[in-house]
Amino acid sequence: MSPAPDVQTRLLLLRHGEVTWDRTADGEPSLSDTGLATVEATAATLPRFDHIAASPSRPAQETAETLALVRGVAAWSYDDLDEIRTATPPGDAGAYAAWLDRLFESFDSPGDGESVSDGGTRLAAVLRRIGDRFYGRTILVVSHPVILLAFRHREVQAPLVRGHVDTMPDLAMATVDYLDGRFYIVRDFPVRWMAPQWSR
Repeated sequence: MSPAPDVQTRLLLLRHGEVTWDRTADGEPSLSDTGLATVEATAATLPRFDHIAASPSRPAQETAETLALVRGVAAWSYDDLDEIRTATPPGDAGAYAAWLDRLFESFDSPGDGESVSDGGTRLAAVLRRIGDRFYGRTILVVSHPVILLAFRHREVQAPLVRGHVDTMPDLAMATVDYLDGRFYIVRDFPVRWMAPQWSR
């Protein structure tokens, strides 16, 4: 009798939908009208999944709630799925761009909050908890661009630069298998993986 095959857990890592900074609450943008419509339209095209795990931040929650409603699945909120943490949340598009600039200038050393590398480690830890909780199932994980790319950077040990965030489309998705405590990227994010530009 042959041994039973290993059971894997599949994680579908999804960036939240398009936001608008015109409607913010507690410094967090909401989904734009276009973003909400795109999430609704995209719901039917996503692969099968059993549950949704989402960041508690507003754009991720709105994305997850919309997908849960359309697909008829349960959604859970996980605090550690939030974006790279900063002492002062950006309250508009300009502040967000400035925060990104500062973040990538101090990639491994926190300036006014968490570093990119620390964020990637935090996301890996919560994804393990989710993978263990939902063993053998497929979970859609809704989060934010920088933290998702920080996790990807951690796993593949490849350069990560600000331009990767800028070229990451709304609702970009990667497929990751979780097996025996390890992650395996099956399908990468649709991002232009440019080489970093080193200054002289």
